[in-house]
Amino acid sequence: MAAEKPTENRRACCFTGYRPHRFPFAQEGLRPEHVQAALGRQIRRLYDEGYRTFITGMCVGVDLWAASEVLALQAEKGDVRLIAAVPFEGQESRWTLAQRRQYRRVLAACAEVHTLFTPEQANENAAACYRKRNEWMVDRADTVIAVYTPIDAERRSGTAATVRYARRKLKRIVYIHPTTLAMSEETVQQIEFSLE
Repeated sequence: MAAEKPTENRRACCFTGYRPHRFPFAQEGLRPEHVQAALGRQIRRLYDEGYRTFITGMCVGVDLWAASEVLALQAEKGDVRLIAAVPFEGQESRWTLAQRRQYRRVLAACAEVHTLFTPEQANENAAACYRKRNEWMVDRADTVIAVYTPIDAERRSGTAATVRYARRKLKRIVYIHPTTLAMSEETVQQIEFSLE
């Protein structure tokens, strides 16, 4: 499936970031709702810039927190679209009951759902399915919101690989620091300079 090129009137954003167990929630009072609120602030900022399409990878943590914020904005503004990029059918089968309920609620509210791989393909190589799903999202977005730190981009993780891919594709990256929730940004010009 070819990537659609965003237009000035239809800008798209996707998300990447940690799963809940990777956050230091016991430290300094940081809680999941704080991360979700930080995502909401950046989503609203992009909305004010003209973004109307948001793409979620539908995993627990950042993906579903961001999706919930997009749906809240959609309820308020009406002209927002949420697209689900599901890596494979049944990815949620081992999650908790509360996580599965949230997943189904978000999935039902999406304007589009793209399930990219079969359970059999996931059994053969789930990591590859997640990586391809991340690339699919980045290819269709012109901005990536990453709950991540730029200095972690050389680590081995799905989020790190997504950030590196977004840099190679010269996407704008908005970072939310996973501990302080401070925002920083890499523009296309900065990324081009760092890749030279």
